[in-house]
Amino acid sequence: MTTTKRLARYETAQEMLGFLIASYTTEIHAERQKDSVDASKIAELQAEKQRLGELEEGLTLKDPDGIEQVIETYGPKVRAMFASGKSVAAEGVAPVALGASA
Repeated sequence: MTTTKRLARYETAQEMLGFLIASYTTEIHAERQKDSVDASKIAELQAEKQRLGELEEGLTLKDPDGIEQVIETYGPKVRAMFASGKSVAAEGVAPVALGASA
């Protein structure tokens, strides 16, 4: 795989994780705005957001298998979110690197 393609896959994985992290941030905010706040739900969302953040921070170009694992694991979820209009997609943000190759 060329360096350019590896970099594109790396950026795709980072972008996917970024969209998911943003989505969790939105869900946390929405839950905090409710009259009856579910603290356990907020804790779950924050834990998942932190886990994804750590995964994103640990991602490197030197780990092509890890990059592909992120794309394979989270790609379907991110595409489904955009297809349903959830998360940041509702604000008109389009996934740049989430084409058919992702």
